[in-house]
Amino acid sequence: MTNRERLNSFLLSLFGMKKTINRGHLLLIILIHVAGWCLLFFLPVLLYPVRINDNWFYTREIVDKSILIILFYTNYYLLIPRLFERKKYLAYAGSVLLAFIAYLGSHMALRFNFMGDVGGPLVRIFNPAPGTADTLVSPVVYREFIESGVRKVRFDTNMPFRRKFAEKGVAVMGQSAMPIGVMPDEVMLFGIPKPMVMLSFNRTLSSFVLMLLMGGFIRLAYSFIRNQNEKKALENANLNAEVNFLKSQINPHFLFNTLNSIYAQAHSRSENTEFSILKLSELLRYVLYDSGAEKVELTRDIQYINNYIDLQRLRLSNRIQLDYAVEGNMDGLSIAPMLLISFIENAFKHGISYTQPGSILIHIKTAGQELQLLVHNPLVEKDGFAPGGLGLKNVTRRLALLYPDRHQLDIIRTTDTHIVNLKLDLSNA
Repeated sequence: MTNRERLNSFLLSLFGMKKTINRGHLLLIILIHVAGWCLLFFLPVLLYPVRINDNWFYTREIVDKSILIILFYTNYYLLIPRLFERKKYLAYAGSVLLAFIAYLGSHMALRFNFMGDVGGPLVRIFNPAPGTADTLVSPVVYREFIESGVRKVRFDTNMPFRRKFAEKGVAVMGQSAMPIGVMPDEVMLFGIPKPMVMLSFNRTLSSFVLMLLMGGFIRLAYSFIRNQNEKKALENANLNAEVNFLKSQINPHFLFNTLNSIYAQAHSRSENTEFSILKLSELLRYVLYDSGAEKVELTRDIQYINNYIDLQRLRLSNRIQLDYAVEGNMDGLSIAPMLLISFIENAFKHGISYTQPGSILIHIKTAGQELQLLVHNPLVEKDGFAPGGLGLKNVTRRLALLYPDRHQLDIIRTTDTHIVNLKLDLSNA
């Protein structure tokens, strides 16, 4: 497995898209998740030059953010895959609404039942200017009516305020607030001043929507990657199946032609029959043990062609001239097996006449990582003659599947000549 594949596998495991390898891997994933959440929620507090004097601030924040994290994973691993992805949109919307109501209730319970002490500043903002005193920020105090009278105990402690203050008040979201002290009577909702309820609602809504969007975006990316991987795997499976099917058509065709050649030698009681059988055994060994590979060394494929041509030489009459040449350095080059032989077989199949003279030219040349095959043969009319039959159609299809945008095939047919000129890019082969 390459480093890139390892990185992709780790990222998929990080977002729950792939099972972890072992416990150590799982522990690392958990630690990364914990560190990520801590940075997301608490880094702003650490970066601000402030000190939180509210004793309950961190308790509230940890509990509140823990509930948000639980909601995130519930949405990511449960609601989205089981409801949203199965197109149960109404059930998903209802579940999300219930989750928001539960989170809003927990947020308000935390906010108004675990508050700092009344009196003294809750936030100290450190002034970086030398000789300048730190700024103390008191809570915004609300007045709550109870049966025994009026008491100043209800207030809201927020994340650190912006460093902009009114002369005698606190600036919230860039706007100057009322001077520190008791604010006017407010409309009560559920026993809590309405502005505080609305403030809590806005906070919970924004945080909740953020968690939904984060989970949805990651899950959407996961679904896209999964679909792409499945599509690629299916394409590869179809490609392999089609290539194997084409090979299964090519191999019997070649065997049939070769056996015909040996039969002709045996019929004429040629002394080369044993040599031909030995060559055939080498050819069959290549077909059985090497042709199933995705790529083979080019030198081995050329040797296969050499053996085939040696067999053909034995049965050619003196009237047929064969010009066969191989040029160039082929070390380190690879090619799909039995790709070139179809063009050569076609030349012998349609270019040999036992009554008329003729010539067949086969040149194979390499220059760098480019291979060129030139085949020139006459066309001899035979019973059932069909130039460019099944063999050429198969090899043309294989070229399109295995070397898309990396080959150039020119086939020229005239009334008495057939020419094949193939240029093949073997880089990254």
